[in-house]
Amino acid sequence: MDLVFDRGDTTSPKGHALLYFREAGGTEKLYATYVVVLPISIDLVKYMPPFLANQIPQVNAQELSAFAFPPMPEEVGSQERLETLVNARGDDMLFGGEVSPSQVQDMLVLVNDLVQEYAQRYQAYIQGALPVDAPQSSEFIDGPGVNEVLFELMGERDRLAELAKLIGQLRFAVEGNDVRGVQEAEEEIGLLARYLPANYQVDALVKSAKDSSRTGGDLAQLYLDRCYKLADEDYTRLKEIEVQIKVIESAP
Repeated sequence: MDLVFDRGDTTSPKGHALLYFREAGGTEKLYATYVVVLPISIDLVKYMPPFLANQIPQVNAQELSAFAFPPMPEEVGSQERLETLVNARGDDMLFGGEVSPSQVQDMLVLVNDLVQEYAQRYQAYIQGALPVDAPQSSEFIDGPGVNEVLFELMGERDRLAELAKLIGQLRFAVEGNDVRGVQEAEEEIGLLARYLPANYQVDALVKSAKDSSRTGGDLAQLYLDRCYKLADEDYTRLKEIEVQIKVIESAP
């Protein structure tokens, strides 16, 4: 199940969201939990006594920095009430699909998967939004061709992660009317595109990201998801995404 943003922009998540589900079977019952992505990474081991630290398996920092509470969604009121709540708080509102509350283990796994997907989108966005710390002079560090070499050395998954980051950066610049930021992001994406397959349709992705409307953001996310499905050779999901793209692009 992929995340559906009922409120918010898929390419610029806020880092805090209400995630809700609908009970399967045609009932009107809704269940919800609250998702938080901490703005600061956590190294849990540094807060533990040394004799315990070596016994704790290594945990991904993102899994510690992003969580849902309560971990098991609770039954809540109407959807109208939820929408009023998130509007008042300024949260994203995410729909996780239909669930069976009796299947506790399945719900816990689903919530965790959706939390990690939301966190990945947030990290891709925020990495592009934050200013890059640069030295006083980059004359001896940042010469021509450096980025090309880095992109060439990356694996395909790393290139996709870099593409997601740059699209987030481009989207942020577009929303802020930052002409220079848009130009710089486009240039970086153009360099990276040389090392990505032509069927990733990076040009269409960039065009969508430069559309400041919500439709543009939705299309950009779909084109980005399409790249990942091509890399994973998940052609079933790829076909579904392409249908969604055609529906949006053909809308008046």
